[in-house]
Amino acid sequence: MGKGRLRIGVIGCGGIAQMMHLPFLQKNADRFEITALCDLSNKVLSALARRYHLPDTGCFTDYQLMLKQNLDAVLVTSGGDHTPQVRAALLAGAHVFVEKPLCYTQAQALELGRLAQEQKLRLMVGYMKRFDPAYQRARQLLAGLGELHYVQLNTLHPEEEGYLYFQGLFQAEDIAPETIRHLRAQEDQAITAAVGEIPAYLRAEYTDVLLGSMVHDINVLRGLLGEPQKVLFAEHWPQGEKPGGITTTMMFSPDLRVVYTWVFLAELRDYSQEIALMSASQRLRLQFPSPYLRHFPTSLTHQYMKDGAAVEEKITVNYDEAFEQELLAFYDCVVNDREPLTGADDARADIAVLQQILAGLHPVGLSGEAAGYMLGRN
Repeated sequence: MGKGRLRIGVIGCGGIAQMMHLPFLQKNADRFEITALCDLSNKVLSALARRYHLPDTGCFTDYQLMLKQNLDAVLVTSGGDHTPQVRAALLAGAHVFVEKPLCYTQAQALELGRLAQEQKLRLMVGYMKRFDPAYQRARQLLAGLGELHYVQLNTLHPEEEGYLYFQGLFQAEDIAPETIRHLRAQEDQAITAAVGEIPAYLRAEYTDVLLGSMVHDINVLRGLLGEPQKVLFAEHWPQGEKPGGITTTMMFSPDLRVVYTWVFLAELRDYSQEIALMSASQRLRLQFPSPYLRHFPTSLTHQYMKDGAAVEEKITVNYDEAFEQELLAFYDCVVNDREPLTGADDARADIAVLQQILAGLHPVGLSGEAAGYMLGRN
């Protein structure tokens, strides 16, 4: 398709759409035209329609009706399993940008990737950290580090309310309970197809923690290091507590181990994520800020030896926002017919790794498509 403004419809107008996607679409009005909004809450739709100067005819509570509009692309930023919305948008002839997770099963990711190819459309998954300027500089520096010996990733996740309270978000307080029950029943079916019948706290852990948060970190690791050969160890602690903490060890090569810990600390009030990549004589350290903050660039530190002295360089690449950069990359994929960096195959690979981690958290075994995953054998 030729260059010009993309007519965009947004499905799901919750927190991340209000804080990041819609403001950045508006900022880049030379590339995007916010044409239609869809949400289950009429209250949220009315408030956002006023903010973005949309007529009532551009607001929908049913995404199937929204997709009948003349749209070039659709942003899917609703919660949970996005398979139905992405499938419908592709069948309607729209390019799709979808927030993580793309879906709950590898089979769904394969289906959606094939559908995008058949429709000759672009399907991009929103892994914004892959577009972070400091992360991209770290990838460049990584080639000069030599052989990596050890990688450590720690994510300390507080309650989100402290970050969201001052954002002035419009709240969805008018969604019918039966609608919520129906959506949860659909999600339960997808979870069972993915991992089978497992304890309720692990089902919630799969959707809320592994696919809701850890999927970002697994994608970051794969972007830096390639595909893990196997998951060697996984532990959930304290036992039976949600969300608690998860520690896993992955083998990326016979000589490289990655230790990753994700822990929920409700009282911390300060999100923290650090990745340290170490060779024999050098270390790169990435420190990501909370994803809900703007104008807080990711910190990149390079430590190395020079003339017998230990040198530490602190690098601030620029203040470009990762959420904005991924939307600009999506635009480029659509108008210049490029393959997205983070497509359906990327999402499927993340789901496969997360299912292997879940298998370690439930040693008696998983069923569904994850049946047969055993630590150290996959």
